[in-house]
Amino acid sequence: MPTAAETDWVQILEWYDELVRLTDSPVVLLNRAVAVGEADGPRAGLAALATVKDSELGESLPRYTAVAAYLHERDGDPETAARLYAEAAGKAGNLAERDHLTRQAARLNNRS
Repeated sequence: MPTAAETDWVQILEWYDELVRLTDSPVVLLNRAVAVGEADGPRAGLAALATVKDSELGESLPRYTAVAAYLHERDGDPETAARLYAEAAGKAGNLAERDHLTRQAARLNNRS
């Protein structure tokens, strides 16, 4: 059974690039930003996320702020990530998601 670490993010990014050619859906762009962050590093993911921000729905997407938090954390900016996780928790569409995002913020705020 393959592990998460064995995920072929380059291939996934190629699939998202193909989807972007078919549709400029903000959801596809958001998911593509995650794939870019995994394949090419968090700064590249943040740059890709900026294109989502500039799209029609941009930051109004429910998970936009959570993706930004994740990418900032991976980029070594825990303060920004914690703030964004807490902000994303306030926008969460359900209790489980809110609790998860709140725990992520708390984990970063409580680190030594």
